[in-house]
Amino acid sequence: LDPNTNSTSFELPLTRADIADFLGLTIETVSRQLTRLRTDNVIRIDNNRHVTVDSLARLASRSGV
Repeated sequence: LDPNTNSTSFELPLTRADIADFLGLTIETVSRQLTRLRTDNVIRIDNNRHVTVDSLARLASRSGV
C-alpha cells in the first residue's frame, strides 16, 4: 500500500481463521478488530473478501505508523 495514494481495494485471500492462525490470535480477536475498523469507517468489506480502504492516511494513523 502506497501511503501517497488516497485509497485502495483488494481481495483478501485469507479467511479470518487463516489470519488468526498466521498471527497467533483467536478468530474472535480478528473478527473484533475487523468489525472495529468497519464500524469506524476505516475499511469496507464486501462479500467477506473484498476490502476497500477509503483513506490510507486514516488507516496508517490507526496503525500507529
